[in-house]
Amino acid sequence: MSIDELVAVNSLLIERETCLADLSHIETTISDILGQLYPFEDPAVELPSNKKGKRAKATKQPKAKAAPKIRRLKDGETGYRVTLTEKCGAKTHDLLDFAPFQKLLVNPLPHHRIQSVATLDDTLNVADTLYETP
Repeated sequence: MSIDELVAVNSLLIERETCLADLSHIETTISDILGQLYPFEDPAVELPSNKKGKRAKATKQPKAKAAPKIRRLKDGETGYRVTLTEKCGAKTHDLLDFAPFQKLLVNPLPHHRIQSVATLDDTLNVADTLYETP
């Protein structure tokens, strides 16, 4: 055992002794109040710690809105065209893979919102519109 570990263990043992001394003082005080030696009988009054209360039901959280699934590219499609509105205006990005943008559909960044997602054909024209903002 290293010196640091030994110091840590001794500190915890000293803390334990302090807690046990406090507990002993509490039990002695209770014995003086009730006039009985520890362990003593339960008092005639029902203690709050002995009551079994009803557990409150957890409130149901609304389900998170699922992101619309953007399908994979079909034969003849070469990429995706994503139109974003940013704080300075609309921008269009042509992508080979849409996966990095998937989370932005549900949780957009503060100043970025996806307006539409479309697939591109071989001539970089829109082949199919997959998503548009409602």
